[in-house]
Amino acid sequence: MTDAAQPLRIDALTVQPGRIVCEVSVDPARRYTTPKLAASMCEDHPSLASHACVNDEGDTFGCVIGHTSVPHLLEHLVIDMQVRAGGQRDVTFVGTTEWTDEAQGFATVQVSFTDDLVALRAFRDAAEKINGAMLK
Repeated sequence: MTDAAQPLRIDALTVQPGRIVCEVSVDPARRYTTPKLAASMCEDHPSLASHACVNDEGDTFGCVIGHTSVPHLLEHLVIDMQVRAGGQRDVTFVGTTEWTDEAQGFATVQVSFTDDLVALRAFRDAAEKINGAMLK
């Protein structure tokens, strides 16, 4: 679905009841975020760092944003974009990210939605934004 030259590629999107399942691949040499990439994403999306997140370092995504998987960043950016697009600050979105083959850079990202078209657009826009920042 996205250009093979991009570091992050969306390979498949499947709409299921209440969630979108996204199969992604990431350049294996660039599977993880950097502090520079994190700062770039937080510049336009300052609420990313305060997202609730189950991780080994704390209760928020900000605890790991500078050294987490790129697919995990995609998950949170998609959620953030859905919140912005929907204007519904009281809606809770949830997501999960799981490596299916970390060495090859394959992962599955699942995110809930209230409007499938908004969620699909958020996946597209989030991937473009991450790729743009990774290619700088």
